Amino acid sequence: MSFNVIAKRTISSSLVSASLAHRSAPMVGTISHQLQQRMTLRTAQPLLFKATTPKALFGDEVPNPAAVPQPPANRMHGSYHWMNERAISVISVPLLATAFIYGSHPINDMLMGIVLPMQAYMEFDQMLLDYFQARRWPVISRVLKYALVTITGLAMFGAWRINTTDVGLTNYFSRIWNANNKKEERSD
Repeated sequence: MSFNVIAKRTISSSLVSASLAHRSAPMVGTISHQLQQRMTLRTAQPLLFKATTPKALFGDEVPNPAAVPQPPANRMHGSYHWMNERAISVISVPLLATAFIYGSHPINDMLMGIVLPMQAYMEFDQMLLDYFQARRWPVISRVLKYALVTITGLAMFGAWRINTTDVGLTNYFSRIWNANNKKEERSD
């Protein structure tokens, strides 16, 4: 017998017995203790909760744990993913400090062109995993993931082009940063 059937029978029998007891009881200002016990709402018998095995509770409908599909193991998820994010963050600090202290250097510019887009990719990927879960929004999640990979690839390609055919990332950002100051100097 299922839990719902037992609960419905217990509730209906307690309500019927309470209403019959109320009709037969004399009109007195206080309700007897026995009548109060009959009028309380009983939802289940306590013996149902003493079963410890899933088969005793649910019968033959319990799925076999070996038959439940498991996602494939991926080393990039879990602690490895967290460790890689922290490593990229730690690597970016001395790269940026070197760019501020020593200025433009081809090796530092090339490393920044790889590390900074990778850090942005990892952080945005984590945001997509948190807010656009594949099990809830499978199409949107896949589209955003492909868009993120494409944008990261384009950012790395752009950084490579700036480093190889132009002045380098450090000088490029220095020119952008100081562009407004140079306009003011020219107008004076």
